[in-house]
Amino acid sequence: MIRLLLLSLSVIFIFSCKQIPEKNIDSRFVFCLFNKDESPTSLLFTESLDDGNNPTLQVPLSTSRIQEREYICKKGFFYRLSSQTSVFSKYQLQGSSMVLIDSIQLKNRDFETITWKDDQNLIAVCRAGLDGRISKARLYQINVAEMKIIKEDTIVLPFATKEYSALHLGLVDVENDNLWLAYSYFKSTGKYGHTTSDTSYYATLSYNNFKLTNIQKETRSTYPGGFNIIQSYSFKDEQGDYYFMTNPGIALGNNQKLPTAIFRKKKGQQLVDQDYMVNISKVIGNHAYGIWYVGKGKAIVRNEQKKLYTDFSNFHAVYQFEYRLVDLKSGAIEKISLPLDKGTQKDNVWSDNEYVYIAIDDANDAHRVWKYSLQTKEISKGLKLPPSTNFTVRMNYFK
Repeated sequence: MIRLLLLSLSVIFIFSCKQIPEKNIDSRFVFCLFNKDESPTSLLFTESLDDGNNPTLQVPLSTSRIQEREYICKKGFFYRLSSQTSVFSKYQLQGSSMVLIDSIQLKNRDFETITWKDDQNLIAVCRAGLDGRISKARLYQINVAEMKIIKEDTIVLPFATKEYSALHLGLVDVENDNLWLAYSYFKSTGKYGHTTSDTSYYATLSYNNFKLTNIQKETRSTYPGGFNIIQSYSFKDEQGDYYFMTNPGIALGNNQKLPTAIFRKKKGQQLVDQDYMVNISKVIGNHAYGIWYVGKGKAIVRNEQKKLYTDFSNFHAVYQFEYRLVDLKSGAIEKISLPLDKGTQKDNVWSDNEYVYIAIDDANDAHRVWKYSLQTKEISKGLKLPPSTNFTVRMNYFK
């Protein structure tokens, strides 16, 4: 374990305060904002998402805009898996400053997906190379209270081909003594392009020794999950059933002939339910990215509109994204009448099971939270964000 000097934050995760109160900030929510004119990305802290509330504190970060949103927020702490330095760091807001608590040097980088085994143990998975046609992943279990690696090992995953050999690790779940991974393979199609194969795989392994016990093939859709540090692709409902989304659209898997869909793995089961599928693309005629559970068998998805963008070059900048409410039991999908949003990947939806709060950057250059009642379906204005905002890329419950 290494303990980095605060000076090293200028390389890893730079924080400085904009407002100056030195008392401890008791905020419930934190936003990550990409600001205009290439000014630093910032974290914005607030006690409420309702209209008329004034944010408590805004903390500018470094100018490394994309990397700065790749943090994990839990129980009042921030954690960061650095793809550049392979350092796992823990931070806490103290007064008006973000303070480095501890850090661990890892052996790998390119982390794609995480989950929490419990409140103190983080599971993080990354690609670890290719041996012939055998792909390898690397798993870390980190106790964040002690900042100590509890378990790490290499996992061998089959079914890479000569054509599709690049591994996408989209989802990870741990239940009892079983580790479940959802993955697929992709290939490059030019300098910046790629496409994903038609088949995904669900692997079950013993968590004690990482021995593979089962592989389930999926051909109904592809590219399960995604980089879930910056957008949500799965959840568990009140019964403990695990739901997840596939993302074959242009922004992620780029195998657009297959549909975006929601799948289910029931509690206590290691096989995905082959009788359950919510085909989002079939219903709305577009792909979607991101899913958030809002309680009582309902979820929100964020969908593109292919008629509004040209190609991936302007995908992020076009005001095109809609939000829809999905009934997970019936498969019914209902559009929520909100202003069109922009930005490719966001984690900007939160619910208290009564209201859904959605942060949107609209075509009038207004940046605010919108409030949707799950019972009455009424829409009202929520918190207004600073005028310097360009993209609202994260909105997380801080406590």
